[in-house]
Amino acid sequence: MPESSEGDRRRWLDAEYSPSRTAQDAAGSMLAGRAKASEARKHFSAHGVYRNLSYGLKPANRIELFGTGEPARPTFMMFHGGWWQEGTIDDGARYAIAVSDVGVNHVAVGYSLAPEATLPEIVNEAASAVRYVVEHADELGCDPKRILVGGHSAGAHLAATLATDLFPANVCTSIAGLLLIGGAFDLGPVSESYVNEVVRMTTSDAHRLSPIHRLPARNIPVTIRVGEHEPSEFHRQSADLADRWASATRASFAVVPGRDHFDVLNELDTPGGSLQADLLDLLNSAHS
Repeated sequence: MPESSEGDRRRWLDAEYSPSRTAQDAAGSMLAGRAKASEARKHFSAHGVYRNLSYGLKPANRIELFGTGEPARPTFMMFHGGWWQEGTIDDGARYAIAVSDVGVNHVAVGYSLAPEATLPEIVNEAASAVRYVVEHADELGCDPKRILVGGHSAGAHLAATLATDLFPANVCTSIAGLLLIGGAFDLGPVSESYVNEVVRMTTSDAHRLSPIHRLPARNIPVTIRVGEHEPSEFHRQSADLADRWASATRASFAVVPGRDHFDVLNELDTPGGSLQADLLDLLNSAHS
């Protein structure tokens, strides 16, 4: 970060953690994704392989399962972004058709948002979602040894945190691989930005819940991607996590050419996209 006055630093951080600033059409990208989520629900419901389930007591504690119709299939759980204060389960459901096309169950995860929920509460809800899928794997048609977890933006933070020793073995060691897209893994600077006006994480929260300060509980493949046109802090965050975790995981970091923080998701929800290919490579690496 540049040397500056406190006011200059805050303005710089606010700009760096505003990914729509460098996006071509953030709102349009998200609306298109939600349309794909609606299409997926209709498609999977018509084939009898869609389920909407509660994994906890709060209204947002829901998962949507878009199944393959076969038993013991690999499963991809996706956490949406929105700086822990925006976004919906729709933003995690948009990938269902593209993911199922390669023989993988897709699970979109909903969770409570700030300010109604604190960041520690949100992280614990995310852990409960993974625990639910593991414990109900047989009835959901999931192979508990092939559960991949992914996330975009704040969702990538949640996914990464779940694989660390912050959680008990029935969560962290159940994750066979991670797909992290445009994430925030060092929460210190995020906590100094406008984001924290709503999230209200403490200094202790920011340190304890930063994946950069922890290591995964076991050696798993970790695919870390960031769009070429994302702000520089998103590039730093992803590159730093790859460096930090290199000694403990099979970490892979790359920049997705020509994409920003929002339209990079087209590479996952579109058959033949580069992130769909990354997901397949991740699945193969998880059991090689």
